[in-house]
Formats: sequence, structure tokens, C-alpha cells
Amino acid sequence: LNNNKGIYRLGWQDINKMTQGGIRRGECVGIEALQHKYKTGFSLSMFIQLATENSPIPTKEELEAGKKPLLVRISFEDSLTNNLQFMYQYLKAMEGTPVSSKDFAELSSKEMSTYIHSKLTATGFHIKLRRVDPSQWTYLSLINYIIELEAQGYAVHVLMCDYLLKMPTTGCIQGPAGVDKRDLVRRIRNFCSARNIAFISPFQLSTEAKQLIRNGIPEHQFVNEIAEKGYTDGCKTIDQELDLEIYIHLFTHKRKKYLSIRRG
Repeated sequence: LNNNKGIYRLGWQDINKMTQGGIRRGECVGIEALQHKYKTGFSLSMFIQLATENSPIPTKEELEAGKKPLLVRISFEDSLTNNLQFMYQYLKAMEGTPVSSKDFAELSSKEMSTYIHSKLTATGFHIKLRRVDPSQWTYLSLINYIIELEAQGYAVHVLMCDYLLKMPTTGCIQGPAGVDKRDLVRRIRNFCSARNIAFISPFQLSTEAKQLIRNGIPEHQFVNEIAEKGYTDGCKTIDQELDLEIYIHLFTHKRKKYLSIRRG
């Protein structure tokens, strides 16, 4: 870490500055925003950038064992088709050839996935995208899936879930409101940290946070008002389990859309 090894940079220079270089293996990262404020788009963008802006940084043990470096994204919400369309548009825009709705009508999912796969694996990573019904999974299902991948010869460098709290908290500590959700995050964090896996998940902000806007907080100042104040929906103390919090808010100013970003 002192030699900037094990740090994966992103495609946004200022966010790399905010995070002292990028995302570190073993970190637990939360992306916090209100509903419909670009959480999925932001996390998908991060996933693309982690794959395209970096070469794998394996540990000595992974090199000796011949492990294949893997980036995993699991969607508990959006369909894989929607994710593929976003990723295809994003990568094409990076090439300078934006895609129109007419272009999409002539594309098959196979064509999109083949193109995306070729782009995201060019630097040496393996990629797995999966859509899961969250009601059918628990934290043990997620853990067992990662263990299965390891048994197949992979070393998971990044695990991204969109988003973790969609899963039931079966098997977690039950108690006052939010205790089970915090315990769910803690269990996944501890599992990933021990395996040197960067875990990333969006989290939705509570109605109390939305009330700040109703009360007149300027939207361009919203992320400054909520940072580190426990506005996560369902549990006010989840931020205590995170190594890095990134707060985002999509807003309109003079008919243009902006994304404000602040770290905790």
C-alpha cells in the first residue's frame, strides 16, 4: 500500500484525489444517494473504470498459486440487459462514438456483451456479471458464491453488489431497527477484508435526508449536509462499518444536470 500497490484508480481524477489514489483491495465502500439519483449508473461507471484504467495487482500468494484476477458485479435490482446497455453506451462514448436509440434497436445482447467483454478484459482482468433475485439469497449465499469462484481458480479483487441491503438479513443478529442491516454489512465486510477483496455497494438514503431538500437545503449543497450524519435508509449506523463513504446527488442547475460528489 505504501508503494501504491493494491490501489485501483478510477477514471475521474478528482475522485482519485478524494480517495488518496482510488479504491484499495480489502476496503468496504458505500455509495450513498437518494432513490433515482444515479447510484446504479455511478457504480457501473466505477466497475468499468476499475477494469479499463488498471492492470491486476495480485498478491504474492495469488501469483504463486496462479490465480486468475476477477472483478464481480452482482445486481439485485436491474436486469443484466439494462446494465449491458449502460455499459455499452459508456464504452462507446469513451471511444468518441456515442450510441443512439436507433443503434440499440439493431444490436443483440450477445453483440453488446461480446464488445463489453473484450473491452473490460483487455487489461488482464476476468469479469463476471450476474443478476440474482435477492429474496432467494442470504449473506451465506453470497459468501458461498465467492468461495465457489475461488475454487475455480479465481482471486476476486473487487466485489460489487447493487445493492446489498436488498438481500434479507436471515442469519444476522436481530434486534432494534437497523441492527440486522448493520450486521449484514459487517459480515460481508469482514469476509471480504480477510480475502483482500474490495467490496462496493450503493446504499439508499432515508426519507429524513429527502426532507432536508423539502426544507429548503440547496441541492448543490445536499451532499455537504448529509455527509457522516447517519442518513442511510434502514440503519443510521451503517457508515460505521464502511471504510469509505461516497455521497452523490444528481441535480439540475440552469437546465443542466450535475452530479455532486463528496467523500465521508
